Parts: sequence; C-alpha cells; structure tokens
Amino acid sequence: MDQRDQSLVRELCHEVDVLASSDPRIQGLDVLEKTRLRMNDFLWQEKYKEAEVVAYAILLMLSGDQASQYLLEDVGDQ
Repeated sequence: MDQRDQSLVRELCHEVDVLASSDPRIQGLDVLEKTRLRMNDFLWQEKYKEAEVVAYAILLMLSGDQASQYLLEDVGDQ
C-alpha cells in the first residue's frame, strides 16, 4: 500500500472514529467501542488494510446492517 492509500485509510478511520464517538444513539455499545479501539490499534501498528476493513464494518453496523457478528468473530479475536 503506497503512502497515498495509507493517508486515505487514516482519513477514513478518523472520520469513522469521530462518527462512532459522537453519535448519541450508539454510545454505550460495548462491541462498537471495542471495535473502534481495535481499528485505532491497527492504525497505530500500521496495519492499514485491517484498519480499513474494520472501519467499513463499523459503518455497516452504524447503517443497520448485520456487521456485529463479523465484529464479534473476526475482529474481537485478534
């Protein structure tokens, strides 16, 4: 992944982080908070592809899709 792509992933993750942190409807959802922190951990570790996948899963969950099972199974175990 080149630097431009890394920058785009960082920007996406930042926007998802802000959305997940500021939406009053989702505050207190433990799986979402745990996943948001995991996304940020991936960024810190420079695992940009993993961070991007988690960011999109969070967006799916926020949109009402059934991404919570994915978040619990795939992301929670890492």
